[in-house]
Amino acid sequence: MRRTIKAILILCIATLMLVSFAACAQSDVPDGYQLIACEGDEFRLYVPTQWIKNTTSGITSAYYTSDGEMAITVTKADDAEGLTLEEYWTVCDENHKTELEEYSYDGNLKKIVMGGKAAHQRTFTAKVTRYNETENKNVTLEYKFLQVMVQNNGETYILNYSAPTDQFDLQLEVVVGSADGAGVIPYFKFAEAYTSEDNKKEYDENVVAPEGMKLASTDERPYRFFIPKSWKINNRTDSTAAYASDSDSSNVNVGMYMSSYATETVADHFKRLEESYKTTFSSYTLISDEEITMDGISAHKYTYTVVSGAQEYKLVQAIVRKGEMFYYVTYTATPENFEKHLSDVEKMIENFDIR
Repeated sequence: MRRTIKAILILCIATLMLVSFAACAQSDVPDGYQLIACEGDEFRLYVPTQWIKNTTSGITSAYYTSDGEMAITVTKADDAEGLTLEEYWTVCDENHKTELEEYSYDGNLKKIVMGGKAAHQRTFTAKVTRYNETENKNVTLEYKFLQVMVQNNGETYILNYSAPTDQFDLQLEVVVGSADGAGVIPYFKFAEAYTSEDNKKEYDENVVAPEGMKLASTDERPYRFFIPKSWKINNRTDSTAAYASDSDSSNVNVGMYMSSYATETVADHFKRLEESYKTTFSSYTLISDEEITMDGISAHKYTYTVVSGAQEYKLVQAIVRKGEMFYYVTYTATPENFEKHLSDVEKMIENFDIR
């Protein structure tokens, strides 16, 4: 599974950080529910229509509260090959002990059926520290997690429902299912890889790309982002993203953020981002801060490392402000692959064009 680290979006603390296609008929959607799916998903997640779809990062998810604190995600594990559900839980349990503050699992396993397959359901709690932008400080809350693991066609899938502990029961029946059989888990099913004609991306064929590059951003974006012709566009995410190859998940994504502070500089903004990184990742280290220009505007390029679980990542994040909007170009790679793509990343940053 290709994973993109999003600099300003954390969907669920337990997950970080994704053929031929057949369209999903809308008639299959249960009454009162909506389909949540990313390009290529070999499953269908249905949540109530009151929930808010969130697939921007390429992770299939939805949240119930506007602050995103009550959320459901479904991911495909990339480190479970050859392991049974019980064996993989042992791996996850050890990772949770390392990664999560005050992690507590009561040892209770519930065997259920999800997507027509035997599945394992567990609940656990942990303290989660998040940067609260409104209060301009870190806030620590106890969260409760319901985690369901299931296997299909040799792959392991994880459904996570998470909420502050005092709110966990509010949507629990919606998730696990009610007496009449309605619910997120009862409606979950496996299917052919998902695609939607409604989400077909349109690229402006009249845009002339720099030599050796191609346009990776759709015409709806307020910028133009070019990548080397050898790179692949990641159509799974709603944002603009690309990766090096099928065998190398090094990736670049473009993000935007509208500032609430009229006088906030890039340097000020990155200080606030750093506070989020320090609480999100088990380790964060800033390596360098370089002043550059992007589209003729003064900008900064930050290089830093983070550790998520047992994996270290090295990132370059170029940030520029134009008007009220901050634009991010973020390159993420493992340390062993980081250097080989730096020249490509420099070209992407140099040719970034705000329309």
